[in-house]
Amino acid sequence: MRDLTPLALVGASGWLGRFMGPALLRAGVVAPGDFIGLNRSGASEAYAEWPGLRWSTDPEAGLSGARMVILSLRPDEFRAAGLRCPGALVLSVMAGVSMEEIRARTGARAVVRSMPNAAMEIGQSFSPWVADAEADDADRAMVRAVLGASGREEAFAREADIDVYAAICGAGPAWAALLLEALAAAGRAEGLSPEQALAAAEGAVVGAGAMLAGQGAQAGAMVEEFIAYAGTTAAGLEAARAAGFAEAVAAGIAAGTQKARALG
Repeated sequence: MRDLTPLALVGASGWLGRFMGPALLRAGVVAPGDFIGLNRSGASEAYAEWPGLRWSTDPEAGLSGARMVILSLRPDEFRAAGLRCPGALVLSVMAGVSMEEIRARTGARAVVRSMPNAAMEIGQSFSPWVADAEADDADRAMVRAVLGASGREEAFAREADIDVYAAICGAGPAWAALLLEALAAAGRAEGLSPEQALAAAEGAVVGAGAMLAGQGAQAGAMVEEFIAYAGTTAAGLEAARAAGFAEAVAAGIAAGTQKARALG
């Protein structure tokens, strides 16, 4: 694999950066001496294990000499920052900013877009990515190593698919939290105390996540099995379907996808 260091992480102490950077260092994807953290506040406590890291609040100085640049910041911050890194491989984890725009603004040699999620915090992110035609095998191998340090990665064929993924799980626990909130509210409406309703909702959502890990392809069959049993769960599932559960979720994903594309 071609050496793509020094590696600069823009937004190293931000929402994803504070987990992504330490994961790269722990996995040995980049050595401490080849890591450059860029942010507006300087050294971050998230990197306390590596006290000698290079930090910069000046994008021009921080990006100078970097062979790979990771953009982990908001689209508006990116557009205002004036980041230039000609000749570098740029990996963006921003929602809604196209590879074409990233290339035009940064002067990058090659561009890759990815959309990790909040499970990066516990090393279990699923991070799809798509590379432009300029990315070679060495670039792709480095991207796999970078994203693989925080969970599972997978190459996608179309850039547009990244926006759909962002709407489905780019925000990590948001959809599960919405379901938990709705279940708790329904429990209160049926007479449970707020504490009881919350405990029941957490039991349903949190435990189910572990049970469903690796079983996504069987989800439809699981639902039908519960319905066939014709018990209390079947009654609830059928009523939720009739009330438009699937349609409500589809509307939410469509809106999220549209928002991601509008950011560009």
